Formats: sequence, structure tokens, C-alpha cells
Amino acid sequence: MSEKSKKQKWINTFQILAAYMVAAWTFLQFVDWLLNRYNLSPNWVDLMLWTFIGIIPSLIIYLYHRERINKGIIKLREKILIPINLILLIVVLFFAFGNADLGATTKNVTFENEFGNLETKTFTKEEFREGIAIYNFEQLQEKDSTYSWLKFGLGKILAEDLRQNKNLRPEFNYRIRTTDKIRDASLFYDKYVDGEFKTDGKDFTIKTFIRKANNAKILKEKVFTGSDLFDLIDEISVFIASEIDSKSSLKYIDLPVSEYMTNSIEALEAFAKNNYDEAYKIDRKFSLAYLEDAKLIMAQNRGTLEAQDVIDRAFATKSLLPLQKQLEVLIQKNLAYGNYDDAEKQVRLQLEVDPNNKFYNSVLFSIFGETKNTEGFFKHTEKLFATNKSANNGTNLSIAAMVAGYQDQLLSALNALELVNPSIKYLKVEPLIFNNETEKAKSIIDEYKLSYSGNRNRLKVYDSIFNFLENKNFDDIELDQFEGTYRSNYNEQILEFWMEDDRLIEYVKNQAMKPYLPAGNDAAGGGFIENYTYYAKLLRDKNGEVFALKKYVFYWDNTPTFLFWKIDDNLKKAQLAFENKDFAEARKRYQKAKSEHPEHAYIDHILGHLDYKSANDSLQTMAQFNRHKGSYGPRKFWVEGDKFYYKRQDENINLPKVELLPINDTLYMDMTRLGTVMVFIKENDKPISKSYSFDNNKFKWVMRDEERNIFERD
Repeated sequence: MSEKSKKQKWINTFQILAAYMVAAWTFLQFVDWLLNRYNLSPNWVDLMLWTFIGIIPSLIIYLYHRERINKGIIKLREKILIPINLILLIVVLFFAFGNADLGATTKNVTFENEFGNLETKTFTKEEFREGIAIYNFEQLQEKDSTYSWLKFGLGKILAEDLRQNKNLRPEFNYRIRTTDKIRDASLFYDKYVDGEFKTDGKDFTIKTFIRKANNAKILKEKVFTGSDLFDLIDEISVFIASEIDSKSSLKYIDLPVSEYMTNSIEALEAFAKNNYDEAYKIDRKFSLAYLEDAKLIMAQNRGTLEAQDVIDRAFATKSLLPLQKQLEVLIQKNLAYGNYDDAEKQVRLQLEVDPNNKFYNSVLFSIFGETKNTEGFFKHTEKLFATNKSANNGTNLSIAAMVAGYQDQLLSALNALELVNPSIKYLKVEPLIFNNETEKAKSIIDEYKLSYSGNRNRLKVYDSIFNFLENKNFDDIELDQFEGTYRSNYNEQILEFWMEDDRLIEYVKNQAMKPYLPAGNDAAGGGFIENYTYYAKLLRDKNGEVFALKKYVFYWDNTPTFLFWKIDDNLKKAQLAFENKDFAEARKRYQKAKSEHPEHAYIDHILGHLDYKSANDSLQTMAQFNRHKGSYGPRKFWVEGDKFYYKRQDENINLPKVELLPINDTLYMDMTRLGTVMVFIKENDKPISKSYSFDNNKFKWVMRDEERNIFERD
């Protein structure tokens, strides 16, 4: 064949190939429209695109030799190359799209509403929602502190508002520096939102930016000006949604912030600052604030009665909330009242709609902890991260991997991600120590100290870990001395330690499991240095037996300390007998506990209450309650039925509602706060209320601040 003929054949081949590519592109545009029109997976477009591209080598071979091939004359090289091309294409497509959802982008979910009727709603599947990171807004006039809370408040409220749109997956994080925003957002998102604002006390001017995640380039910006902050927030969320969610045909109701949250700026400020009790104290119809406070009360185990009171108020006002939040109220109500089976069923159903909902997953994580299902914890977080590679899901997966003993896989994943985002290396500290690679972990901590000197408080636990492990092998250290159940001296929080293989695991009731590393002969700790770290120290009696532990939580600027009493089988049975009103059995077991655990400061009080019940009938008890009830400054004491209740709430303190149990004529305890007693006396013929707390350091009962602990009756 002449050179001219070959050249012409190549020209003809590429002309047809060009026509093929134009036709394929046109077809893909039509398919894209069709998929959006009928809410089908956009993964089909990617699959078809790579199919069209992948067969180009075979297509070129065919087009160049089409005259011969059409006559059935196929040479050996074509019999080899074309099948190899097709086989490689199929293999690549299988690995690229084998786990991709090629079905509908939406899902119908049927649930039982509060009236017992079945409802069906259509939602966008989680994997087809557009993720967007939202960060702090810069205040342009720093001297004006009135609205300085908007620096983080705008981002938090916008994220909450945008969650109504199930085509989006907004996530708010406290980030100020551009480098931190890029580092945080670029790993999991294509875009992020931030902005700037100013106010003259009457009008607000808020400039909102939608930026490219990997370089902070402004893709879209818009200025919003007006006197009504609530209207501006609604307008900004519409702007963000219209730019991010432009294709989906499924639309969701977008309730105004002033309707489903609050129309009070003061209440909104309190909510943005996580002062939920202050928020609903200002606005009694702030249902979302009730819900968020109930979640915190349950997670922190501050008090069952308090959680029930708060969630009941959320339930009474839930009609103001979007559907998904109403369902969260129903789940939280079941949790608060101990209906765990119903709550779990509802949570698993809602996870079909919102697989990455933090609240639903926190409930499921606590269920994994209750059942010590470390493998289930890991598999679930792995699935979450596969469908939504967010910072929160990455953190949960990292914790679960160490809990379940998959630190090798975790390190491999972090090493790959570190190439994209160097700050990922700070997550490697714990898994490296679990892998006996202490020196590598220490070098990362040393580097962190140089770069972030202001965060040294969170590094204290790792200083202890490295000092302890300096001449020791991780596998040779006995951590089983921590095993057992511990009860908080301050609230209803219960934590449990157990060993699984060579790992020490902690589960705090209503929270997720955590791994611990050895940090001393009687100490263990861990945590992520960019989040918070923790440390537990065993306390032993004169016989060397563990009777309690102190737990320290290290944040960047403070270190709260908590005391937990060790609860053995006898104390568990004593508590159960007390709850079941088998007071004779409870007395026998608490007396045994007193002889075995004299350091447990609260046992005398329970025995005192049991003695009081034996010596006083219901009429005498009620007469005593009526003598002591009333308002004593911020303290409220009242009678409901045959029980005596107490709650304190003022600007600085919001204590849980508790039932007070009389120990004698003037002294009361409660089963929520074992480390607190209330005393009623008379001074100068005036009824006085006092409180004493058990000092974790001095190990004795003290009154810390008379002005805040002694009040006259109003």
C-alpha cells in the first residue's frame, strides 16, 4: 500500500473517530439530562464516558482495517489486541464502578408517625448529595463585640438551615485561617463557603464566598444587605443551595430560620454558642434548642429526669421543625424514657435516609458499645466513610479501626491520604503506638510541638505515654487492671473498661467506644491531638485494690477532671435492688459494700436514706418535704406526688432536675449526683438551703463558695 493510501486511511479513520466522539458526547448530554429528569444515578454518565473512551483503541484498529475486517479477514494481532482491550476495559470498569450505585438517586422510606399511621417520603440517597464545607465568617470591625458571635454563628446556622435540603451535605467546622480551611476542605470537598460581615448596629452587610477547596479561589460571591438578620440568612442559604444543588429535580421544603428555629436574635446567639438551655429560656418555643440540649444531656448522662423534661418540651413544639428533626425528637424521646428497642428500630430506619446523620450514628455507636460489638463499629464506620469521605467520618473510622485492632489498615490509608494532605500525619500517632512504632509517633509529636506551640495542653497525655514506654514494649504492659465498671461522682455517667486481645477499650454510656494506650503503672490515655486527648489514673486503697479512677480531658486551654467510683458485682446488685424497691436486699448489699469499700463516700448516705425510710412513714416524710419546699434564690424545691424534687438554674449554672432522698430531718442526697448533698437549716429564724460537694482532691465533703451555695428562702 502506498504512503498516500495509508495517509488517506488514517485521515478517514480520524474523521470517523471525531464523528464518533461528537456523537458520544451528544448522547452523554442527553443521558445526563435523562438521569436528572428521572432521578437516576449520575454514575451512568461516568460509566458510559469511560466505556466510550476505553474502546477507542479497538475502534481505531477496526476503522483502519474495516474494509478487510468487514470481509471476515481478521489477523492474529487483531484477535489478540481487541479482546485484550475489551477485557482490560471490563476489569477497570468493574473496580471503578463495582460498588457504585447505578440505581435511582432517591429512596422511598416508610415510617410510623406519632399517630401510628404509616407515611412514605422520598429522599435523595446520601451518596448523591453534594458535600459542602462551611467555615467562619470574618468580622470587618473587630472592636464591635455585640455581633462577634456571628464569626462562627453564621456558619453554624447556615449549615443547620441547609440540612433541610437533602440534596446537600453541609458540614460546619471552626476554621479561621485560609490554610486550615484548604487543608480541611480539600481532602473531602470540591468547594467550601466562608465570608465576611459588618454591621452598624442597624443594618448587616454579609459577603458570602463559594471557593474552590484546593486553592481558595472564589468561584461565586454575593453581597447581602438588610436590617433583618433572619431574612439575610435565608437568602444566603438559597444562594448557596442554588449554586451547589443546581441539577437535582427533587426539591425540599425550605422553612425560614425564624420559623423552625427562633425569631429572637438573643436566642439565636445562645444557640450558636451551644448554650441551648439559655436559648430556650429566652424563646420557650425554640424546639431545636430543646432537642439539641436533650442530646447533650443524654450523651453526658447529666440526669434522666432532666433529659425527660427537656425532650418533652421538644416533643410539645416539634411541629415547628422539619420532618427529619421531628423524627429525631421521637428517637430521643424513646431514648430518654428507656425504650431502646424502639429507638434502635427508628434509628436504623432513618439511617437509610440519612446514613451520615451524626445523631443517628451516635445512637448506633452507643449500641455497639453496649454490646461490645467492636467489629460492627468498624464495619459501620468503614461503610460511612466509603459513601461520604468527611472529616467526621474519617475520625470515627480511625477510632473504630483502633478499637477493632485494624491499625495496620488505618496506617496504610493515612499514608496514602498524607500525600494529598500532610496534616493527616497527626492522626497516625495513636495507631503507630499500637503498632509498637513509638519513635515514629514521638517524632510526629515533636514536629507538632514546634508548629503548634499553643496546643501543648493536649500533648500532656502523650508526654506521659512516651515517658512510660521509653524502655518498655507495648505488648508487655498489663492493662487489664483497668477492667471493670465505674460510676461518676458528679452525674449518672457510667464507663466500662475491658480488654479485647491486647487492647484496652472504654465505653461511656450513650457514647462511642475509645481505645486507650498505657501511660503509667496505673494510668492510660489517648486521643487525637487536633481534637482532644484523655487520661485515666487508677486510685488504690491501702490494700492495693482499685476503688476509683480519675479521668482528665485535655482541651487546648483547659483540663476538666472527673472522679469515678469502681462498681463491683455487689454494688451493681445493690443498685438494682434499690431501683426495684427491695430495700432489705439493698441494705444488706450496701452494708457489705461499706465494709469492702470504705472510700466510697456516698454509700453512707444511701444507708442513711434506707434507715430514714424505716423510721418514718409517708405522712412524716411528706410533712418534712412541705417544710423544705420553696424557692431559695436560683434553687427550686417542690413536691410532685409523693416525691421531692430539686433544680437550680441561673445565669451561670443549669443543674439537672433530680429527686431528693432524705437522709435525716435536714439532709438530702440524690442518685444522679452522688457527690452532692443538700442541707436545710434555719439561721435567725430564716430557712436556709446549703449544698456540700465531695472534693476529688481532698477526698472530703466541702462547701466551695458560700455565696453560690447558701441561699435564704424567698
